[in-house]
Amino acid sequence: MIKFKLLLFCKSLRNLFFKYLPFKYLPINNKKIVFSNYLGLGYGCNLKYVAELLHKELPYIEIVWLVNERGRKFILPEYIKKVGINSLKAMYELNTAKIWIDNYHKIDFLRKFLRKRSSQYFIQTWHGSLGIKKIEADVKALVNEKSWKDLAIENAKMQDFLISNSEFEDNVYKSAFWGYGEILRFGHPRNDIFFYDNNDLKENILNSLNINSSCKVVIYVPTFRQGNSSEIYDLDYKILKESLEKKFGGDWVVFVRMHRNIKQKPNLCYKDFVFDVSEFDDVQELLAISDVAITDYSSCIFDFILSRKPAFIYANDIEKYNQERGFYYPLSDTPFAIAKSNFELYSNIINYDEKKYQKNLEIFLQLKGSVDDGKAALRTVKLIKELIKKI
Repeated sequence: MIKFKLLLFCKSLRNLFFKYLPFKYLPINNKKIVFSNYLGLGYGCNLKYVAELLHKELPYIEIVWLVNERGRKFILPEYIKKVGINSLKAMYELNTAKIWIDNYHKIDFLRKFLRKRSSQYFIQTWHGSLGIKKIEADVKALVNEKSWKDLAIENAKMQDFLISNSEFEDNVYKSAFWGYGEILRFGHPRNDIFFYDNNDLKENILNSLNINSSCKVVIYVPTFRQGNSSEIYDLDYKILKESLEKKFGGDWVVFVRMHRNIKQKPNLCYKDFVFDVSEFDDVQELLAISDVAITDYSSCIFDFILSRKPAFIYANDIEKYNQERGFYYPLSDTPFAIAKSNFELYSNIINYDEKKYQKNLEIFLQLKGSVDDGKAALRTVKLIKELIKKI
């Protein structure tokens, strides 16, 4: 009991400390922007592509990147300032920056009494893309937690702009963020990569893994489940490789990209052709060089279809996941063949119909109102330029 009371007392002191930090009274640096990617984990997603173009167009802008020192190590460009996300320095940078750019919410910082000042701007890019699984306010399990909901609403109120890539995502944002924030249908900056020539990128990545550059790549990107067993991630890599080689020819390797919250490591019993790329910072680069993609419910597959390459769903818990998390639309509405077993996946690959897939893919993108065209980062940087001028 004494220990418990002491912990509460220390927490109260900590909260008072953050609440009365003098940073919020300091002048705002109109040439400083703070980026927060997945709460400090990695250098990638929409923020990477905005930061790189921003530096190219406005090299005088101070770019601060919040990093989680407890997470995996990653390399930042030399022109980006690295600051620990849990440090006092992070609070200073956020309180004195002209713009915040995130792909996640700021609930952790709200608990430390961070509040956006009247002359600051908060740009939210989020990290989905025509995603099927529900987010934020649309997830019953989240909104049922009042402490989370109150802070999530406060976070939503701070968001000035939300970067969308489709009419569908516009509607998701309106619902998931309680109607707050101006929605800008720019496209997702991370998806610009699918409109580039990525041959050199592929060669560099394969060489870094000692893989022959002539190999074809299939990437498996399962999403996270709360409390589920390892049986969920039972993809048979050997059968997968055999089916791809039989259908498409060539020599195939398997990239396995586990979600950052999945503690289980992929089964690497076939080390000669299965590679764990979970620590690779930018999944978008991995998607861009892959010839086939497989996932269960990850929104990455809805980025990947912009490459017009084959993609498949492998999910053995569809009903349970839909009940616990919820879908915005049925998996059957996507252009992807759905498998609940390794045998079904093998069959779907062998029976893949290129002409039918491309037709369904185009219909899907049109119905969702997709606008990705390779210029999303350019539009976002233009917005930043306009906000910086408002001094």
